[in-house]
Amino acid sequence: MNEDNIQLTAFQDEDLALFAHWIEKDYIYKWFCCDGKEDKQSRIDGLEEKQAWLAEVENRAEHAHRHLFIVSCDGRKIGFGVFIDLTGEPEYTEAQYPDLVEKISAHEALELGYCIGEEAYLNKGIGKIIIKKLEAECCKLDAKLLLADPSEQNIPSVKVLVANGFERYKDGDYRKWLMK
Repeated sequence: MNEDNIQLTAFQDEDLALFAHWIEKDYIYKWFCCDGKEDKQSRIDGLEEKQAWLAEVENRAEHAHRHLFIVSCDGRKIGFGVFIDLTGEPEYTEAQYPDLVEKISAHEALELGYCIGEEAYLNKGIGKIIIKKLEAECCKLDAKLLLADPSEQNIPSVKVLVANGFERYKDGDYRKWLMK
């Protein structure tokens, strides 16, 4: 897959139904809503996390620290990307990245996430391109540190991050320092 075939565009209201469709897919729901767990209780508990994702995306205008994108391949919408300025999420940052709480200011540390919603585009190297393009967007804000919190069992995502220069800090915590 050529990098030029993949584009990131700002998430629009018209993309809500597509995102809701994608998050229902088992291979996305498992990681976005259930942290990789596949037991019945985790699936049920995941409904709350799914609703949180849908509310976050629908109410994105209220959260300027979240930057949401639609990923397209040759004009076809195939996925979702996001980066979050951690200074806008103090409780989450304290829980997930306690060592950074006192050390970061606005736009310095950004957490990335993505999914490929169209199965035909899986396993084609697109995840690596999405992360690279999200990183380019983060650099426009002069970010110093990129973070990601994949489940360690989500081996494809961990491999994508490592291939893009992220290093494992601890379980579920991958980091990439950007040089200016």
